[in-house]
Amino acid sequence: MKIALRILSGILLIALLTTGLLSCKSQWEKEGEKVIGSCAGYDVLYEELRYVTLSYKDMFASTYGEDIWATAESAERYRAELEETVWDMMLNNYAVLAACAYHGLGKDDLESDAITAAVDGQIDEMIEYYGSKKTFRAAVEEMYMTEHFTRFCLSVAELENELCYVLQDLGKVHKDQGKFLEWLEEGNYAYVQHIFLRNDPGDDPATNRAKAEEVAEKLRNGANIADFIGNSKYNEDTANLSPYYLVRDVYDPAIEKAALALRFDGDVSSVVETENGYYVLVRMESSTDKLMLQLPTLLTSYQWAKTEAVVEEFRAKITLELNEYGKSIDLLTIQ
Repeated sequence: MKIALRILSGILLIALLTTGLLSCKSQWEKEGEKVIGSCAGYDVLYEELRYVTLSYKDMFASTYGEDIWATAESAERYRAELEETVWDMMLNNYAVLAACAYHGLGKDDLESDAITAAVDGQIDEMIEYYGSKKTFRAAVEEMYMTEHFTRFCLSVAELENELCYVLQDLGKVHKDQGKFLEWLEEGNYAYVQHIFLRNDPGDDPATNRAKAEEVAEKLRNGANIADFIGNSKYNEDTANLSPYYLVRDVYDPAIEKAALALRFDGDVSSVVETENGYYVLVRMESSTDKLMLQLPTLLTSYQWAKTEAVVEEFRAKITLELNEYGKSIDLLTIQ
């Protein structure tokens, strides 16, 4: 009997060690699964707050200086902006979940076999890409995430994809390419190219606007927009090399308004002021063949933009209710 018990104990020990090797969690990962509050009927975990906070601390450091978090005095100067940004971004996943719930996609759908299988497949692809689960976990940790939080984000994205289909079935978003094309041809698209001057930190917005006005004037006087595309003095959107179809409800409203007002090929817009800088748009020559070739991509972009617009409506309706633990957390001290 004692021999049998010893053998059984050995088997259990091996099982426990194996389980530990497969699913051991660092101390902060265990901390990460602590509930800090609730939003849209879902628990909100510390791991999400940590990810958002550290990601934005890195972004702030890139913008304002690498040493801004080095001292308590320096960090305090950026506290208000960091807190406002982080708590706003913390609503992202839950705005999606709230919109989904309103349209009949709830927790059961989020945890369904179909979504779980889809997420498992994506995780397996990531592990294959990184070469091993250990390397994958290290990469995830480097991005301030956990595998648990990664799965949550992927699940939310899958559910939002389902929401996009539901909105199409409800007739709130165009589904059929033919009807979408008819809608486009009712004045809901423009084939354009643009010049962009960004208001970077330290820039004088008035100087950038003056450059944009200069470009617009030259274009109206017959200059070719192609001459400005690769000129960094006048154009800071180096990724935009070719004309593109701008579709209503997909872009910044100010840019849409200016682009859709251009009636004839070669028309030049007034300078368009946006949050990030100034645009000048030119209507380019299109063709039925060009439009038809890009129609599937344009429809997908439109569908997703409309879905995001629905999510934004629910974002304005939800709040993150912190529990006592959540209220006790100082964003500046998160590591």
